[in-house]
Amino acid sequence: MALLELLGQLVDFLGGVGPVLFGIVLLIAAPFFDRLVVRRKRISFRVLYNSKIGVGPEGLSDSNDPAEATPPQLLQVARLLERMSIVVIRLRNSGSYDIDADDFEKPLSFRFGGRVVWNARVSEATTDQLRAKLREGLRFFPEDDNPDRDTLVTVRERLTVRMARWLGGGPSVPDSAEPLWHGVRLDGLKLKRGEKAKLVVVLRESGRGEITKVVEHAGKLKDAGMIKDEGENRRITLPRVSAGLVIVLSAVLVLSQLGQPQDRTIACASGDLRVVGSSVVMPTMKAIARDYADACGNARITTEATGSVEGTRAALQSAKNDVIALSDGKSGLHDQLHSEKLATVVFYVVVNSGVGLTTITREDLHRINAGEVTDWKQLRDGPSLPIRIISRGPESGTRQLYEHRVLGTGENVLSSDECREKDRNPGAPVIRCERGDNAEVIQQVATVPGAIGYADALSIADQRKAGAITALTLDGKAFDPADAAKAGYPFWTVEYLYSHWKPEPGSLAAGFLGFVRTHERAQLRLSESGFLPCTTKQGLAELCVLR
Repeated sequence: MALLELLGQLVDFLGGVGPVLFGIVLLIAAPFFDRLVVRRKRISFRVLYNSKIGVGPEGLSDSNDPAEATPPQLLQVARLLERMSIVVIRLRNSGSYDIDADDFEKPLSFRFGGRVVWNARVSEATTDQLRAKLREGLRFFPEDDNPDRDTLVTVRERLTVRMARWLGGGPSVPDSAEPLWHGVRLDGLKLKRGEKAKLVVVLRESGRGEITKVVEHAGKLKDAGMIKDEGENRRITLPRVSAGLVIVLSAVLVLSQLGQPQDRTIACASGDLRVVGSSVVMPTMKAIARDYADACGNARITTEATGSVEGTRAALQSAKNDVIALSDGKSGLHDQLHSEKLATVVFYVVVNSGVGLTTITREDLHRINAGEVTDWKQLRDGPSLPIRIISRGPESGTRQLYEHRVLGTGENVLSSDECREKDRNPGAPVIRCERGDNAEVIQQVATVPGAIGYADALSIADQRKAGAITALTLDGKAFDPADAAKAGYPFWTVEYLYSHWKPEPGSLAAGFLGFVRTHERAQLRLSESGFLPCTTKQGLAELCVLR
């Protein structure tokens, strides 16, 4: 098969089996080289525990009213603990060299969001000397991590005062007068290779609601040193990239040597086939055609977004039946062509977000098209803003659908090239320009003040998410698959596949049409692009029967 031949050529291009195997060995060694040579100095930490201590008043008694049945002092303790939490952080030197205080460009520190430090300690240190050094280097800071901050001695002194105040045995001090330490820094941190310790921090959070669990770290080692959060799940890492490339190269080697069995669920055929027509579905169709060609090495399929009208004309003129056309809705040449229903496609009327509308009536759209309404202030309260219509060309199936299902008539004269003024036809009743595909229409609507246009759901997704455009409901209705049978929302259609005549069994056109309409790989492509496949296990989908 052509694919296997291509893999063999790729191996030859890389220098043969030997160099590829050598590359695999280098990729396997890369993470170890990075760890032992490039980033030999590294500190790893992991948040082992991060949860509240709290024993609420409801846990102190079996009566219906815990507050009444619990001794006041015990109730006060419970209320204190209810807002307190403990964070346990394990620190270790996971590199191949000792780490000294001079190795830090910025000391390692941890912040705990809105929680305030009440106490801290160092435990399970590798040596007593390490534990003592870590205790001496702890610095506690409020919002801003400035160099001069309070030590553990100060924290312990304030802990005694705070506990006495909470239990009613100390002077009454307002909360605003208490130091609020939101983080801890480890100054002068030294860790020999393999040394480790645990930092235990007791915190209290003011206010009500759930206890937060924010733990943020900062700090930087010099040169290529690394501070690594062992609890962080990174999608892209050197070991993963190396492993992925090893797998890819190994697969190329195996497939080039052993071959790959053909997928028996695909009816493969050889030859040439053109897929032309709708620009709405063509990007997805291009990916589906590539899937088929990859599975069937002798199939050569080209795709071109010519527009629905031009596409169906090309299918009708195909003497060899080697052209398949995509059409947004039923073509005017429907009776002269063989047709298959592919999927439902939803469209929207959209406006520039500065217009300030979320819905519009089809009657108002008709008045805009006729030139009876030329400024948005005629339809909503607000400043004057000229209406600028961004349309598709006459070859577009999207335009035909808009005219037939929404507007009820043909669009007005073309009057503009730049979509802002009547630079093409000053005497025209409306400002209207045309663009070659739906993506270009949406780009203009997003950037031209007062613009209105129409396009499919996939084409508007990015600009809609960015807030540059607004998709309007029509007569207060939006598309709903469950309600479409009642003709609630008009602006949707079925995407048709057309060929000159029904392809003969065993031909490339027949194999590809079957793959596009029924194979789960193709249906997944359609679904991921926002199209609802017409072919289901039960037969033709109900929506596809309607149009």
